[in-house]
Amino acid sequence: MLLHIHANGQRRTLSSLVHGTMANAYPQAIGIQEAFPERQVIAMCGDGGLTMLMGDLLTLKQEKVPLNIVVYNNSSLGFVELEQKVEGLLDSYTDLENPDFNKLAQAMGIWGKRVEEAHELKPAITEWLNHDGPALLDVKVNRMELVMPPKVAAGEVASTALYSTKAVLNGRMEDVVDLVKSNFFER
Repeated sequence: MLLHIHANGQRRTLSSLVHGTMANAYPQAIGIQEAFPERQVIAMCGDGGLTMLMGDLLTLKQEKVPLNIVVYNNSSLGFVELEQKVEGLLDSYTDLENPDFNKLAQAMGIWGKRVEEAHELKPAITEWLNHDGPALLDVKVNRMELVMPPKVAAGEVASTALYSTKAVLNGRMEDVVDLVKSNFFER
């Protein structure tokens, strides 16, 4: 995500990229929005992080906190899954069966919209950012797309190859094909 956000002297970003951090974007953003009510604050959340704190959507509504939330919905605990793969492990217990976050937000009285196709994204972002009050944008993203660091270490490549070998031997060849296609052929 941060690879696509360009500092321009007018934006500030806060992130926690520490190993194992989960569900920090949403509560940090609530605090920042309350501390700086004149600024537009955007929480960029994974679906796992949002589901851990779904009850706080009620707080946004009740307290009228005008936070903009985008949910990167890949139906998995994506960073945990990635960490398992780069350690050469088969990913396990990372699948999520998510609710429709758009409908969930609307049921709570919060503006919500779901985006499933790339051509829907730009108009949805405009509408989301222009909404006055709490707003949630649920964006379906590719589960297999890797978040690449600026520099890839040889050990990470070897461990990912080990993961791929284990996946094939465990009947998960389709996962490996999706991983390769998503990161090397669909860009």
